Amino acid sequence: MTAWTIRRALPLACLMALPLGACVSAGADSAGRASTLATTVSRAHACKAGAPQRTTLDRFLAAEQARGASPEQLAAARSTYVTVSEAEMVNQSVKPQACTPEEREVLKRRMAEIRAGTFDPR
Repeated sequence: MTAWTIRRALPLACLMALPLGACVSAGADSAGRASTLATTVSRAHACKAGAPQRTTLDRFLAAEQARGASPEQLAAARSTYVTVSEAEMVNQSVKPQACTPEEREVLKRRMAEIRAGTFDPR
């Protein structure tokens, strides 16, 4: 196994072995909110309950900046969003999880809120 493979495998192993919240805190910080957003968007996409707009991440980061996030927090939020999104794609490919009709409806409503610019978790 090459060093590159090990470096890539360790974070993915963490994300696959634990719920995403255990790897990235979903607390009151920008990175935590980015993790929650990425998980919601990825799950909605997998459940065919709505897809994000092309500008979702940029609009989220602008909202975080308006909340007073520092440049470092914004960078961490961007990195977290991308990392969690990639991990969710890998997880769904490796072990697909079925969506219930109830979950799909909740995700549809949440994605409508996200498209409208409401990023706070519900």
